[in-house]
Amino acid sequence: MSLLAVAASVSAGDVFDMPRIFPQHRQMQQQFIQAFRAGKTAEMEEICRAGIELMPNDPTWQYNLACSLAYRADKREALAALDKAIQKGFRDSKAMAEDNDFKSLAELPEFKALVKKAADLHGKPVEGIVQVAPTTGLMGLPIEIHATNTTWEFNVGAFQTFLQFIRPDAAKIAELAEAYQGPAQEAVIGWLKENQASGNFGDLYLNRDDGHSALDVTHFPGLTPVRYGAEMKTRNLHTGLPNGLFDFPVIGNASVALTAGPMWRSLPRAIQTSPALPILTFQLMLSNQSWFYPAHRDYTPEDGDLFLANMPYFVTSLGSSYTDQPFMQAFAAAMAALRPETKQALVQRKMLAPVLQMAFRATQKTVKKPEDYLTGAAHPAVFDAANLDAEAMVRLAHALTPDTLPPLVMLRTVADAKTESGIDFFDLRPEGLFDTPFAIARVVRGVLTRDRTMTIEAVAGGMPTQPTFIWTVLQGDEKKITIKPLTPNASRVEITVGYHGFYHPTLPDGSQALSTSRVDIGCFVKAGDYYSPPSIVSFGYLASEERVYRDDGKIQSVDYSNSARRYADPALTLPKNWKDTYEYDARGRLKGWSRTRNMGGTPERFTYAGHKALLFDKLDRPTRACAMQYLPRQQNENMPPTLSTAEMTQQFIYTYANDNDLIGKFEAVK
Repeated sequence: MSLLAVAASVSAGDVFDMPRIFPQHRQMQQQFIQAFRAGKTAEMEEICRAGIELMPNDPTWQYNLACSLAYRADKREALAALDKAIQKGFRDSKAMAEDNDFKSLAELPEFKALVKKAADLHGKPVEGIVQVAPTTGLMGLPIEIHATNTTWEFNVGAFQTFLQFIRPDAAKIAELAEAYQGPAQEAVIGWLKENQASGNFGDLYLNRDDGHSALDVTHFPGLTPVRYGAEMKTRNLHTGLPNGLFDFPVIGNASVALTAGPMWRSLPRAIQTSPALPILTFQLMLSNQSWFYPAHRDYTPEDGDLFLANMPYFVTSLGSSYTDQPFMQAFAAAMAALRPETKQALVQRKMLAPVLQMAFRATQKTVKKPEDYLTGAAHPAVFDAANLDAEAMVRLAHALTPDTLPPLVMLRTVADAKTESGIDFFDLRPEGLFDTPFAIARVVRGVLTRDRTMTIEAVAGGMPTQPTFIWTVLQGDEKKITIKPLTPNASRVEITVGYHGFYHPTLPDGSQALSTSRVDIGCFVKAGDYYSPPSIVSFGYLASEERVYRDDGKIQSVDYSNSARRYADPALTLPKNWKDTYEYDARGRLKGWSRTRNMGGTPERFTYAGHKALLFDKLDRPTRACAMQYLPRQQNENMPPTLSTAEMTQQFIYTYANDNDLIGKFEAVK
């Protein structure tokens, strides 16, 4: 059975509708997989028919419908569905012949004829589907994205645009050197004239703020501006976060933010708080794309640093509109300064964007000596243009050779804390923000223990010998953080972070940074003269919480009412109006907690299992309790929903071994 949609499945007329319908397609795909694993053929058929209604030109839903129908006694509908799948573009005859779902059809002459039909049509145009072909352009002149050069990449959830260029020879590039007006102008012009630099020939520039903060491409000979066609503009697909893949390096920016409503945020915070965007952002980086966004209101002296993750996939600039300009210029200049053989190696290895990040961070003015690269001085969540040394970045980029390129460090979570909703925390989202190869982030929701532990494994590819990994605290109180190597070269470590909450980090120069609720830990290796681009693990805390821990590290109380009026992202936590105070027995075992609401009333009692106590014995121990449900309640469309509680009908009986037993056991009431 095939669950992989192919690019040909989306016709040219439909491709720009995919961002609207793809989330529903993906949800139905997961439902179909679950039904398939459970052997629910009727449910499989129902889902496939809904998929066909959603995407009439998609051959894969039609093929999966044929698979589902093949389990019926009457095979005629299955054969008809398979024929339609072939007509719509599913031509993998080998997959059809070997598909176990078609065992019951395998010996039928009609099925064999369909397999032959698919083989005969393989590689031929699909009737009624406009064929996608690359658009040819001249480097440095605008080129447009439109339906006949663009498909939808199902595995990524983004557009794939096909372009090809007439590339000038080295002599022509040298002739255009004087037109370069970017950073380190004299040096770059000299390298271009000597054919020792690539220029920006073959590089693309994408602006996604409707020209609001557009890079002047005329300063960078060869840099090709990509325009969005009318089909994308009418669907508003030309602004905001990037949504496309290309076979060429990209510099892109969107100097915009979400400014209205309770979900206001910068684009970087929108990425971090989305379930799907972090992995897409990583894939864009590994497609040689470098993106730039302003921090806007998410990083100010008034509200502090509101980011709960530090992602090395893009550059977030301090301030709002136009603050991305100097960073774009520096990256464009560094790309122009790369030696031709170095740039070719970086592009082929999908390392261009990460290595540019290394050069950018290593040359910050806050990096006074090479070792400072291993500190927060080089890896803040937001970059100040005052600390940018564009010329140093350009010269470092030019010095790189294919043999001196730093490796990339990829991270993987091996073991993580287990927290249970309704006991350890009450919000609707779990602790995981995202797990991507260069960045991992958690929102530390579990309150029961002061320390949060996880085990991380690191891998560095392309190194001749097994490297030693360097783990450092980039932001946080080092007295509260333990990094324990589990292997001799620290390729696997156990990270334990004590509760930080809302605090003011100390910068490497001894001054205080903006208030924050985030801890960052970096992982690096060194190869030759260069450290690797950063890989970062972040632990974020909710600024609206006030936690108090006992000396033994167990929770004493949590006040969720946010009396300090600190901002907490409503995408990650909903406002609550209570304070929980925890109780333990003589052996330090959790008995439960009392909940006091700020509107008054009798405190509510909860058991260690998160059940609300209803009845008590003479020793004041719960004997009957009910399950609780936590739900969002929207009271005002201009405000985020609040978290409400509701008693459920499911009840439990608690029994105790003797009078000294303060914990007890429970069983559900039948």
